[in-house]
Amino acid sequence: MRSLDQYCYIDEDENIQKALVAMSNVRKEGKDQCLVVLGAGHLEKEIIKGFVTPSVLVFGLLSHFLKGVQRSGPIFWEGQFETECHEGVNKRVGEIMLPVKAYVKEREMLMEAVFLLDKYKMDFLPVVKKEEAVGIIHLDDILKEIYSIILK
Repeated sequence: MRSLDQYCYIDEDENIQKALVAMSNVRKEGKDQCLVVLGAGHLEKEIIKGFVTPSVLVFGLLSHFLKGVQRSGPIFWEGQFETECHEGVNKRVGEIMLPVKAYVKEREMLMEAVFLLDKYKMDFLPVVKKEEAVGIIHLDDILKEIYSIILK
């Protein structure tokens, strides 16, 4: 599990442009390239609503084009990439984020985390203790554990 202070946070109502700036800063600092998306939960308490990764930014930013491709096939023109980027930056982060579909309790077995990550096709899960997020477990954390077991 990784502590919450290792991540950069962004509000679900911010726009993609702000997420791009945050991701650029995270890359420069050498931190995990994952933004934790916060939003209002039960009783207006702020909770982890989702995650934004580099692939989420790329495909979320260009989703307008990608949806059109599914209907009519790809049509490309000079300057299209720049146009699509400029049009997409005003979307809300909440529109593109990977939503949290599950969480794992701090004292649960690692196998439960593996099950949930596979079931929901996620790379990250919030770790909670008494309904409060205390960390994030990443697929890389599980792989490190596998290394320590198998490659002793």
